Amino acid sequence: MPQHTTTLESPWKRIKLVPPSPSDDEAVAYCRTHPITRRFLRFLPEQMTVEEVRARRETRAEDKRMLDLHIHLCSEDGTTRFAGMSGYFNIDEFHSSCEAGIIISPDLQGINLATEVFYVLLRYIFEEKKFHRVVFETSADNTGMQGWLEKVACARLEAQRKECWKLLDGTFADVKGYAILDREWKDNIKMRLEVRMKGIV
Repeated sequence: MPQHTTTLESPWKRIKLVPPSPSDDEAVAYCRTHPITRRFLRFLPEQMTVEEVRARRETRAEDKRMLDLHIHLCSEDGTTRFAGMSGYFNIDEFHSSCEAGIIISPDLQGINLATEVFYVLLRYIFEEKKFHRVVFETSADNTGMQGWLEKVACARLEAQRKECWKLLDGTFADVKGYAILDREWKDNIKMRLEVRMKGIV
């Protein structure tokens, strides 16, 4: 199966979400293995070749239960650069649910990209794909992500799971699970993110 062709534009024009492509493979390898990325995702590999990224990209393109997207940061001259990865996965068509995720490139963290990325992604998930429910999982020690989900997105904490993610050293990490429903997006969360973006751009 060829790679999907979905591209999502941001109303603030700072980023766009694009299909994974070979031109990003080297940047993906760097991003997934960087110590900053792995700080709270310690199941990710410490080393990864471009060939391994290619194989992973092609395998995931075949899986109808997920849609991978790359984050591209837009410059005023019209060029873009790789800024991370996002998308949704664990798609359950019967229950109209999925899980969303994000990894911002280590050199671009701290410039408020997550809010814009999640706004664009959630708008697509709820308004175009018509999902009822989106869940998010984060390491229990990732207080930054938890703070964003709770204070910015007003996502509900629904699960606290002990020793859920197996790490490379054989130990396990606790995980917290959050959720947003379509009506919550429509009634409150969409506007909250728009207001926050007005203070950023």
